[in-house]
Amino acid sequence: MRLPSLALGGLLLAAALPAHAQTAPAAARYYVGLAAYSSYFQPLGDLSQANRNEVRVPLQLVAGYQLRPRLAVQVGVAYSGTTASYATAGRAYSPANPTQGTYFDYNATDTQRRVTLSVLARYTLTRNAAHRVQFDALGGFTLEHGRTFLRGTQADSVGGAFVVSPFSYHASRTNLLLTAGLGTRLRLSPRFTLFYDFTLNKNLNMPGYLPGSLTSSSALGLRYRFGR
Repeated sequence: MRLPSLALGGLLLAAALPAHAQTAPAAARYYVGLAAYSSYFQPLGDLSQANRNEVRVPLQLVAGYQLRPRLAVQVGVAYSGTTASYATAGRAYSPANPTQGTYFDYNATDTQRRVTLSVLARYTLTRNAAHRVQFDALGGFTLEHGRTFLRGTQADSVGGAFVVSPFSYHASRTNLLLTAGLGTRLRLSPRFTLFYDFTLNKNLNMPGYLPGSLTSSSALGLRYRFGR
């Protein structure tokens, strides 16, 4: 009876070992990261507007899955938001009223929200996986969505009396881009990697909206790989 029991135990142990060996590599295929992002659609900072309270550095969250040793698919979401306030008041003169003029007062708040979603394939150009520095070719699609909300009050004395009127304006736009570029990675530890991606984008649905035929985007950040 001992021999069949030992044989059965050996079979169970042999079946358990491959299952354990497949679990660790599968877990190591996932990674996440956080990066500083910049593009024509989401520029890095906005020093031209002194009165803006904004997220000056757009942030990008990335998540990836390693399909093969040299091929991965990556999803990235970048966000930025700005809020600007405008105010002006004075008198406007016309030939009909050259001495007294017309008083006007304008106050507005402009809020903008921008989101960039990218789905890219990463193909490793470096053949030796043991090197700390790796180079990747990137390709895929990018979706940009922006919303603008302008609200405030405007007042004037055109009719002889001072009249205040509220106003609001809302607009949104979405762009689909074809994306390709290069990326480099520096392995800091078995789980942490510093990366930089540079891509060129071609607008597919609004080619006249962007200046020229191509625009660029870049991301610099740190990513974490799960498992061993």
